[in-house]
Amino acid sequence: MKPILTMIAVLCGAAGLGLAAHPAHACPGADAPCVIEGGAYHALAPQTPPKGMVLFLHGYGGRSDAQIRAAGVVAPLLARGYAVAAPQGMPRRPGDKGGAWNAFADPSRRDDVAFLRAVIADARARLGLTGAPLLAAGFSGGGMMVWRLACDAPDSADAYAPVAGLMWRPLPDRCAGPVRMLHTHGWTDPVVPLEGRSVAGGRITQGDLFAGLSLMRRANGCADDNPDAYDAPGPFLRRAWTDCAPGAALAFAMHPGGHKTPEGWADMALDWFEAQGAAAPVRAGLAP
Repeated sequence: MKPILTMIAVLCGAAGLGLAAHPAHACPGADAPCVIEGGAYHALAPQTPPKGMVLFLHGYGGRSDAQIRAAGVVAPLLARGYAVAAPQGMPRRPGDKGGAWNAFADPSRRDDVAFLRAVIADARARLGLTGAPLLAAGFSGGGMMVWRLACDAPDSADAYAPVAGLMWRPLPDRCAGPVRMLHTHGWTDPVVPLEGRSVAGGRITQGDLFAGLSLMRRANGCADDNPDAYDAPGPFLRRAWTDCAPGAALAFAMHPGGHKTPEGWADMALDWFEAQGAAAPVRAGLAP
């Protein structure tokens, strides 16, 4: 890890990693996260000028300061030249240090679509990355929020890469679009199975991934429900729909493991992201 860490210039939460804050863009206080209206986030940048940014949302009960230290996810992104921003979800209950995302669009909780858009704008301004390619990703509950962001506000990022997180039932009737999306999921995931499951004593039910992909195919104007491209990068089995609206992209990568962000995900996701030419805008208004 030491060679990787020496590459990192810390923008926010620097002391938590034992590194010095970047003087041009540091948040208030060496230990402090970047605080904006409605919440906070932590961020890191590579030593070289960033070529883009990845927004990565923690899972249910997670913390942004822990997420930014998740070397298996963050270090490969930094090594590829991408800045990383890790926002903090709202407390699950009063006094709770862990956070959760408002993937239900519950009006009594923070509007997390608006919050994440504000995080993106603030981080881009601090890093001088306005207009640079942006990939929005997240794990588990964070992946659920990435699905909602992609569905409700697809212009928030250039592409979306949720991991092990689905939309909740009932799914919306439609999503705005088109979008670029790569969903990653474990074949043996017992926490968020591919078909979803009921939790909280049956009060809420996770969505079915395949129903969600169908929803995104409609938003993307894909000509056929059946995928027409297949490959196997590393441990992943991946299929894609390519006969879709100009600039749209939809792919599903499966790995043999369970509920986790698998080893190799960061490089696989960035290879896909860069192959899309994701800095180019997609054409809006094609969803029925």
